[in-house]
Amino acid sequence: MHSVSIYPEKESVELTDYFELAKENPLYIEFYKEYKTAEEAPMLSKKELLPILKNKFNIHSEKTGVYLVRSGGSTQSPLVFPVDIQENQKQRLALAAELTKHDFFMPKTIALNIFGYSDMYRTAAIMDDILEKCNSTTLALSSHATYEDMEYAAHYFKPDFIMGTPSKLLCFAQFLEENNQKLEIENLLYGGEFLRPNIQKFLQKTFGTKQIYSLYGSAETGIWAWCNVTENPSLFSVIKGIIIEIMNPDSEGYGTIAVTNTFRKRFPVFRYAIGDLGRWTIVDGKPFLELKSRESKSFIVSEQHYDLEDFTFLTKEATAFQIQLSSTKELKESIRLLLVQDVLSNQLQDFLEEKSEILKRILNFDERFMEVEVLQIKASDLYIDPNTTKAPLILDLRM
Repeated sequence: MHSVSIYPEKESVELTDYFELAKENPLYIEFYKEYKTAEEAPMLSKKELLPILKNKFNIHSEKTGVYLVRSGGSTQSPLVFPVDIQENQKQRLALAAELTKHDFFMPKTIALNIFGYSDMYRTAAIMDDILEKCNSTTLALSSHATYEDMEYAAHYFKPDFIMGTPSKLLCFAQFLEENNQKLEIENLLYGGEFLRPNIQKFLQKTFGTKQIYSLYGSAETGIWAWCNVTENPSLFSVIKGIIIEIMNPDSEGYGTIAVTNTFRKRFPVFRYAIGDLGRWTIVDGKPFLELKSRESKSFIVSEQHYDLEDFTFLTKEATAFQIQLSSTKELKESIRLLLVQDVLSNQLQDFLEEKSEILKRILNFDERFMEVEVLQIKASDLYIDPNTTKAPLILDLRM
């Protein structure tokens, strides 16, 4: 296994100490029993973590309460990760201190928070808490607030920040455009998805935004990095207490981001692969984590992270398949599933309709924001990468 970290001398000691803690934890005794050192221990991913939590974690056996947070995705058994409440607060305080230090959120900040809060997805509440730790004001709208409510709050309170996932921000911006309205909100913060350039321009135009920020992390590891997108796009600063390793880097230094969260002692998180690619880079003498994109085995649509395994039922009988993602002129998400599969001509229409309905259910289809299509094709119709001459399973054409 090959890995790269920004402070190898210091972090190797911390990793060693933390691995000793993790491998003795009841959750991971079986998983790590064959590994004696931190160096040889494997990455932990959602695939391995799901059965560990299912078989080893029992909330009724805990002596004190826990903070439960759900990981994104559409798997039949969602990953709900436990976190010690006080350890969780320490991590948020560390992040809030960095945000205040670098003038993200200030005491005069008034933020319109349109992140979601439902089904144990806690982003809106997390942002409320972080803002309050920065002594800022949050306009905490209900997760079911209408766009009319959001517009009213923006006009009435005149916030200088608007924050949400790119998908939710886009929906709000489209609502404003349809009603010939614009706002004047100087700062925008997004998280949970990558902000594509064309969407960014539209949001800046509609919201009147001049400065863009981003936060980064995952449900399993918490939020632990921040970015001044206007100054350094895709370059994130990482808070102290989080160790980032770049696993199996390519020739450009990009590899799988593996997170060790040393705030977490009760339920350790050691070398957890969060599903993104990145590399360490130095700018003006300072280290930054530079993000690339989701790994080719997963993607994000309308705030949700999906793995290829989520679509196995649709593709298991196909000779080959490809998921193509693009954006329409109306800035909708377009998802096309291409199947190389023999189907009798008199059964094809029913076959495609059935597959389309299943795909829509998986994606929580909403015709206002998505276009979904399933097509039967020949293998020669698959997109082939001209450099690798391979047909990628996921082709993301969104810009």
